[in-house]
Amino acid sequence: GMISEGGESSEVGMLGVNTADNTIPPVIVNLDEGSAWKGFRAMVSLGMEHIAEGTDHLLFLLVLLLPAPLIAERKRWTVFGGTRYSVIRLVKIATAFTVGHSVSLLFGALNWLVLPQKPVEIAIAMTILVTAIHAIRPLFYGREVFIAAGFGLIHGLAFATVLSDLDLDAGKMALSILGFNIGIELMQLFAILCVVPWLIVLSKNNMYRWLRISGAAVAIVASLAWAAERITEQPNGVSSAIQAAADQSKWLLLGLVCFSIITAFTGKK
Repeated sequence: GMISEGGESSEVGMLGVNTADNTIPPVIVNLDEGSAWKGFRAMVSLGMEHIAEGTDHLLFLLVLLLPAPLIAERKRWTVFGGTRYSVIRLVKIATAFTVGHSVSLLFGALNWLVLPQKPVEIAIAMTILVTAIHAIRPLFYGREVFIAAGFGLIHGLAFATVLSDLDLDAGKMALSILGFNIGIELMQLFAILCVVPWLIVLSKNNMYRWLRISGAAVAIVASLAWAAERITEQPNGVSSAIQAAADQSKWLLLGLVCFSIITAFTGKK
């Protein structure tokens, strides 16, 4: 058998068949090229890939950050709170989400906290629904850090399913958890750095209200579609369309950048 890493392939074992008696001899796997460092790098890559393909996790985080630059008054989102205010709130929320999912990832991967996958996936869809409603009308203004940490616990349980079935010993599991979590954080940080600066630019402009509401509305539709899909265990057209749009994330980001630049020079503040 062959494995590929970094564009290079190497043989790890040979599968043969004895044609005389139609038996398959035991497979001998070559582990000489293996190392803890290679395993760690593989887990970092797996964590990054998991988030890159996890549209629901990224959508939750981005929707939670949508109203972060704004101040809420009388149960309504009002004006831009300032760059310093926005950055502090964004960092606090992102950090809280990281802490939450890191804790439950650890507990889940070590089988200290085991829940059926289906309820967890449905709960994740509900976290997106709640945060999307909050992005339209403040539900927990000033308490976003606690909500991000609490909802992060739910998302971490989904992350843990990737590791819990590996059946590794304590040392290898600890290294795998660390690498996988670092991969998750790197991809989340990349997504935040790609999107958040433009949200801050737009939030100074009246046009941001329509972007915020539109983004939240898409998230509400997506969350309900995902919940229905996970309850019925049947795909639906809406979730497929959302995933197709997510596959064009580079173009969506380019559109956000262009829109931000245009409104920064022409929009009403």
